[in-house]
Amino acid sequence: MAEGAGKLPEWAGRAKYVLLVAGVGLALLLWPSGGSGVGAEEEPTEETRLEALLSSMEGVGRAEVLLSEEGAAVVCQGADSVTARLDITEAVRCYTGLGADKIVIFKMNESWRDEP
Repeated sequence: MAEGAGKLPEWAGRAKYVLLVAGVGLALLLWPSGGSGVGAEEEPTEETRLEALLSSMEGVGRAEVLLSEEGAAVVCQGADSVTARLDITEAVRCYTGLGADKIVIFKMNESWRDEP
């Protein structure tokens, strides 16, 4: 066997540091940030944006929204008003592109928060 069979070439000794730094940099780029740092603001979801819109409409009151590709469910305080229900249906239809037959509206039950 040759004498230098177990030794690395001279350039390989220097290159290992460059590869180490590049590997650490790549690992840091791929590390998940989590978005919970100081000053990080969460992007509002479609549901939260629609909830804010509906809650600002007259007669709707507080609203919660659940969206899917198949339809939308809205739970709000003003669901017993026919005018509010029509306004909600129109707003959700315009915002999501869903047909009125894919939008359901329910009256919010305020007492569930009082139960232990």
